[in-house]
Amino acid sequence: MSAALAHVTRDPVIEAPRTETSAAPVLPRPLHVPHALHAPDRTWPETNCYVDLWIELLHLRGLAPEAMLGFTLRQDFEGDQFTFFKPKAADIEALYGLEILELALYEDLESHSLIQAARGLPVLVEVDAFFLPDTAGTTYGREASKTTIAILALDPARRFLDYVHNAGRFQLDGADYDGIFAKGRLLPYAEFVKPCGQPLSPAELPGAALALLRRHRGHAPTANPVTAFRAALSGKADAFVQRPLTAFHAYAFNTTRQLGANFELLGSHLAWLTEAGVGPFGEAAEAATRLAQEAKAFQFQLARAFARGKLAGLPERLTAAEATYAAVFDALDRALATE
Repeated sequence: MSAALAHVTRDPVIEAPRTETSAAPVLPRPLHVPHALHAPDRTWPETNCYVDLWIELLHLRGLAPEAMLGFTLRQDFEGDQFTFFKPKAADIEALYGLEILELALYEDLESHSLIQAARGLPVLVEVDAFFLPDTAGTTYGREASKTTIAILALDPARRFLDYVHNAGRFQLDGADYDGIFAKGRLLPYAEFVKPCGQPLSPAELPGAALALLRRHRGHAPTANPVTAFRAALSGKADAFVQRPLTAFHAYAFNTTRQLGANFELLGSHLAWLTEAGVGPFGEAAEAATRLAQEAKAFQFQLARAFARGKLAGLPERLTAAEATYAAVFDALDRALATE
């Protein structure tokens, strides 16, 4: 076995020792079936790179990602975008016994990734999606775009990388490998995921998730974020929707997609809690799912506004989503009051 392959001896997801000695890369390449939260029939099959990554990392470990999603209650409109929602590190540690630690890159990303992969620890790092084949049709080979992946294993000798991104597990090699680990660039921000305890048992998990949901409810916005989004859009001139299509995609990703995907995940979280028998959250789950659908419908209306170069009447089309947002929290608070 080559010196390079000696570093790649364990699957960072399951931490299973490997003793293969063939010339092929000793890399885990199982058929990966994405979690149900990434099913193609969902309104928003993908959310944002960080949440999607964690859904799949937990799924690969045999853990239930639905339990961590109470943090979605805290999404707000930040003046120019909806909160880029992310799971809380404290929740991940409490529920799954996993700690997120900063990886100091005092040498280079490739060298440090080799060491962490050999320890069975995924490396979370921001990279350029220009070099990610799984983004074919959008950014791959077309344009620079920052995104987060989890490096599971790598083979420098063969320039081969096994990684999690968005809703799946993928591999890349050759020039794409060189692009991800390009020397001489500003070092990226990186983290690694380390077990620090046992995950909660299936019996314990719903109750702990409900406790976190209550805490996140106390930190939810006090004013309706959809109302704030509507006001911000109302203040824009027609020139805003007379820009190139790339401007539409960037704006939609950071507004309608973040809003809709966030609340579809909240709906799934509340449905999971209901099925686990720890609360009557069915009404709130249905309202959250409806808001996700309304955000998708509004995104199509936004696209039409860009196509015709006119904003007239567009902000008013958020009226239903405003009411649905309020309905989510009304139903949620009634359910929590019964506990």
